[in-house]
Amino acid sequence: MNKIVAYCAMAFVAVLASCQGLLPSQTEITEPELREHIAFLASDSLKGRKPGTTYDRIAAKYVKDELAKSGLKLLGQNGYQFFDLIVKQHPGENTLAINGKELVYGTDFSVLPLSSNSEAESVVCFAGYGFHYTADDILWNDYYPINARGKWVLILRGDPEIDNPNSPYSNQSGDKDKALIAADQGAIGVLLVSGTSYDSDDKLYKMEEKAFSVGIPVFHVTRATANMILKNNGLTIEQAEATLNKTKSPISVETNTLVSGTSELTNEIKSTQNVVALIEGTNEALKDEYIVIGAHYDHLGMGGHESSSRMPDTTAVHNGADDNASGVAALLEVAQKLAKDKPKRSILFVAFSSEELGLIGSQKFVNEGPISTSNMVAMLNMDMVGRLMDSTLQVGGTQTALETERYIDSLVHPYPLKLAKSPEGYGPSDHASFYSMNVPVLFFSTGAHTDYHTPFDDADKINLKGLSIVSNYVYDIAYALANSNTKLTFNEAGPKSKPTRHGRGLKVKLGIMPDVNQGENNGLRVIAVTPGNPAALGGIKNNDIITAINGKPVNNIQDYMYRLSELKAGITISVEIKRGNEAHIKLIQL
Repeated sequence: MNKIVAYCAMAFVAVLASCQGLLPSQTEITEPELREHIAFLASDSLKGRKPGTTYDRIAAKYVKDELAKSGLKLLGQNGYQFFDLIVKQHPGENTLAINGKELVYGTDFSVLPLSSNSEAESVVCFAGYGFHYTADDILWNDYYPINARGKWVLILRGDPEIDNPNSPYSNQSGDKDKALIAADQGAIGVLLVSGTSYDSDDKLYKMEEKAFSVGIPVFHVTRATANMILKNNGLTIEQAEATLNKTKSPISVETNTLVSGTSELTNEIKSTQNVVALIEGTNEALKDEYIVIGAHYDHLGMGGHESSSRMPDTTAVHNGADDNASGVAALLEVAQKLAKDKPKRSILFVAFSSEELGLIGSQKFVNEGPISTSNMVAMLNMDMVGRLMDSTLQVGGTQTALETERYIDSLVHPYPLKLAKSPEGYGPSDHASFYSMNVPVLFFSTGAHTDYHTPFDDADKINLKGLSIVSNYVYDIAYALANSNTKLTFNEAGPKSKPTRHGRGLKVKLGIMPDVNQGENNGLRVIAVTPGNPAALGGIKNNDIITAINGKPVNNIQDYMYRLSELKAGITISVEIKRGNEAHIKLIQL
């Protein structure tokens, strides 16, 4: 879109919003208003609401204007929380040398997207897994007694329990975690290496993800390269990893090996924004406590291979009517209704950008938003709430507060809803960012479907009556939480971060879209099967329920991912499924 057309589009939205403001405001949640919001946000003219585009800004302005029209107070910069977004990232000229011997990029080492554009030269110290735990529950400090200040640090990727989804080390097992800890210890550069347990193939990192710099060079080196660094210390990466995994205590050494390196990345950065508005509480004792109601408004734009479209070869508008114009429509209607209620606690409404890129907007909000997470009583998140089927509403985070289930069970009775509960606080949407900060969360979704992340997620497929029911139910919960004289009691329910992805877990795929939001624990439902992939070739179909792989039970998405992590390409596996009331075994060639 050229600038003239873009400005015209923006002007049209402004005129439309101002004209709508002349109309009397509805205070009930209605199907016509839900339809109107979704029709606008999921229209072809908004081109899929890709973050950092003109259409992203038009969508944000629509949401902001609707919240203002309902009488909410706009926070931030006239209702916006702006932040930068890396849309493309490419490696530039990267060099690395050991004792003057030049290494080959792509063969001996690669650069990570969180690296800075800088150069460094110094000796290297080996800091095991790069942990820096000092609390009583975990005493493991890889930086004692070595001195990392002004030096390169060589660090093993992952942790000693890499196949344990509840590993106690998971919050320091990611590449970025390790790099940040090293920088805090004064290191001038980081060399990450994969042990054999982490990745037996020792594949170098490829520029598949985008990240902001941690301020120092960060390279991924092969085990052969790392062993060159440790040679004079009589230590190998293989030996170190085996001992660390067995003893779970530090092995840290300083070397005399001199490493010099230059890191360079080219970033294309654009700006996007969250939308933030407030209903101020009326009770002097409670108004500084906040209920957060959120939904992401971004989607995949025109799709393509650089998006998470399930049809990457098709360039077309990914309208995202259910994902997540439905959640935003519900948010706007709930805000409109709550605005007239004058709740005791304050209620914060946030429409997040860049959820599809990795919860970037919600992470920005919890870290730099206008309200501290310590003042948040609860966060209610609506993502894909427009396809209510069989009256089943999935509710995640039901055990992130001791009192949560009492609320959701007592308030559901007026509605024709069956609740599929999931206790965990971490999940595939923006509520995960709040749970990681000890905020009780509830995640509402009507579940995935075959149109998910395709150009076929259109407005005419929304169940407006179902969306109205869900919106009113969320309103009732928000109203009750905002007016209760007691706060929720946070309860940790599952890990607070995404399980670390490593080489072993990425070797094979069946080619299915699993139901990651299902509330039951009796198998993994297959929402869609990708043609030409192992599952399709082996006879697995949509709506089959996977119950076992190679005779080992699969009860949920975590079981499924762990079973895949044990497999290798080229082998044949048995997959047990339920199809209706019948049990089948399929032989799948990976």
